[in-house]
Amino acid sequence: MEDSLTLTALRLLGRREYTRFELGNKLLLKGGNQQDVIRLLDDFEYKGWLDDRRYVEAFIRTKRERFGMRKIFRDLEVRGVDKSTILEYREEVLNGDLAAARLVWSKKFSLKSESPAEWAKQARFLLNRGFDQSTIKKVLSDPDCTFDRDVFKD
Repeated sequence: MEDSLTLTALRLLGRREYTRFELGNKLLLKGGNQQDVIRLLDDFEYKGWLDDRRYVEAFIRTKRERFGMRKIFRDLEVRGVDKSTILEYREEVLNGDLAAARLVWSKKFSLKSESPAEWAKQARFLLNRGFDQSTIKKVLSDPDCTFDRDVFKD
């Protein structure tokens, strides 16, 4: 059973990075017993095939331009990443939060809000993407908060 468990784990890791928590859950669902799974995960971590830090780096790299810090960190917690590991990457994520919020806003909205209702709509959109209120206020109160669609015309 342990050989098939190892093959399953290697097949999964060959497709994408996993956290220890995610891979452990998948292997348990495939029918592995808890001691074998723990032993296998320890072995994979020792060999460098399984690394939560590498997973966090890849996750941040793929989500950074679409989501804010709060959502990224919440998603990492759900995936079983330790809070201390998440906090190591806090500064990296914070540094790009305003730029990411501007990019996300510009993809959805082309003009600055004209009414309080439109401002609230845009703020809710950014809030649902995981950006904090101070970042949202900076983006929506920026006088350059416009997106010139003529730039993309021939």
